[in-house]
Amino acid sequence: MGTTGGVYVEFFSDEALENVMCLLQYKPDKLIFFGHKSTMLTRKIESLTAFTKLKSPKTELEFIELPRDDLEKCISALSDIADQYPDAFYELTGGGEMILIAFGYISAGRKLNTLRIDPYTGVEVSMKAGEAPTQHRDNIQISVKENIILHGGTLTRQTGSYSTWSFTEDFKADIRTIWDIAKNLRHKWNKYCSIIEDVIKSFPADESEHYSLPKSALGEASILFYKLNDKGMLRDFHTDNKRIKFRFKSDSIKHIVTKTGNILELHVYEVASRRPDTFSDEIIGAMIDWNGDKDEEEKKNFASDYERYMNASYDTINEIDVILMQACVPIFISCKSGKASSNSLHELETVTHRFGGKYARKVLIMALPCDETSSGSAFFKQRAKEMHIWVIDNIYSMTDDQLLKKLMLIHN
Repeated sequence: MGTTGGVYVEFFSDEALENVMCLLQYKPDKLIFFGHKSTMLTRKIESLTAFTKLKSPKTELEFIELPRDDLEKCISALSDIADQYPDAFYELTGGGEMILIAFGYISAGRKLNTLRIDPYTGVEVSMKAGEAPTQHRDNIQISVKENIILHGGTLTRQTGSYSTWSFTEDFKADIRTIWDIAKNLRHKWNKYCSIIEDVIKSFPADESEHYSLPKSALGEASILFYKLNDKGMLRDFHTDNKRIKFRFKSDSIKHIVTKTGNILELHVYEVASRRPDTFSDEIIGAMIDWNGDKDEEEKKNFASDYERYMNASYDTINEIDVILMQACVPIFISCKSGKASSNSLHELETVTHRFGGKYARKVLIMALPCDETSSGSAFFKQRAKEMHIWVIDNIYSMTDDQLLKKLMLIHN
């Protein structure tokens, strides 16, 4: 087991999360990274430095570049550090083969302290020089915001958890109420919300937020207003042969009713938030900005990869519907209240890889059964399986507990 403070040595990994486990658990005085030029990229160092300033601002970082093909130089550099810091701990995740061979060579002749912390489980195995190995579980957590910074981005102020929604107990109760309405309407929910969105644009509210909507424009979508009013989601509700007049209980209710997919995202978020012991953080409508990434060339490459799948500009993929954290591991969730295509899978895969790495989990949640909403559903499910994407479909027919159990079982 390591000690708080002191000196730790990491072998620089492609996986950002592997580089910070010691930092999170032990807040070292000094953290030394050995790495090859091909993996220890400037933008990754910058992201790691920004993350360190957030989580352990007193930790000094040092980056030592080693050649891929010169064992003697690798042995020499590691020996120098072992001489300088005899009590240092070496974290054994990551690193190129040559560095690990060099470490194996010098550790055979010296008593070095080693440890490994598994990012998935938080299980730490450590071996102090001359002592038997020990194993225990660390209680390490990072937030969604911190995870995005670690991977070279930031959450913008347009992120739903910051800008659109305020999760008071009252609003959470409203989400549950409206979800019950949506469950009963099933595919009609999307249809009605689309109509209402258009009608409200054509007939905006007056200065006191009162709406007066013609029934002729609403058609059968009028049904939704009666259901909402019955459940206390509207104020000052009046209706005659021609018009429906009302105020929304809150701006949040208006946002739900005028955008088809919002209630599914809010339902998933609200259900997950009931288990803070499992999901340590959650964000809805995550808008990810690349401002932590200075490499314009990489942005262009990422954009072209994405366009091949989506025929769209890469800016459109900056939003992820829901992101949950299980300790240090992010779960990226895409919610589909209507149809889902293989493009949905590629979008989720691309963003998760960039801002979550190999430890992140990917989930596609569908309100309706996959068979009803995807052409070639067998192919769709097989493709998702190949991409290690969990598909949870037919949410409308699930209890909250059933959904929660499925979310808690997600693994790679």
